[in-house]
Amino acid sequence: HLEAVIYTDANGVSNYFTPSGESMRKAFIRTPVDFARISSHFNLKRKHPVLHKIRAHKGTDYAASRGTPIKATGDGKVTFAGRKGGYGNVVILQHGQKITTLYAHMHKFARNIKVGKRVKQGQIIGYVGSTGLASGPHLHYEFRVNGVHKNPVRVKLPHAKPVPNSEVELFSLQTKPLLAQLDTLRENFQLALNDQ
Repeated sequence: HLEAVIYTDANGVSNYFTPSGESMRKAFIRTPVDFARISSHFNLKRKHPVLHKIRAHKGTDYAASRGTPIKATGDGKVTFAGRKGGYGNVVILQHGQKITTLYAHMHKFARNIKVGKRVKQGQIIGYVGSTGLASGPHLHYEFRVNGVHKNPVRVKLPHAKPVPNSEVELFSLQTKPLLAQLDTLRENFQLALNDQ
């Protein structure tokens, strides 16, 4: 069985954790676009569809209708929002010290997406388009660790941060009654099963 409790931290943010305080979610979601198909995989020897020459494809392309919402794959900070050569309209997010994600060929940016803005995992940051060197509407998505491109489909995604050490006592106070309720419910359910 799995046990999870909801905990609201000192900043008023609620998330689910294990009874020991480990996060129940990944720090990143795998795909930034719903209802899309992969139209081009990460491939360092791909022939570019517009330039017609071999050019490394250091991300994954998701074909989707123009205007499809694009979501931030992890909590982060906008370090770039603007036009960037063949990428067209681009948003780059910084996630902690090591990881950045790039979202390219956007039709337009979501409201309030600008440099310095903090975003949450799953928040809409823009909309699918075909700006820059694009043969049709799609999202080009890159995942970089310490500046090195990784395959977004295969990279091992880190877990979100556990309950901070400074809040472990408060976490315990908030969650002990919930865990006790879970134990009682589980025991009653088991007794009911045994009676049948």
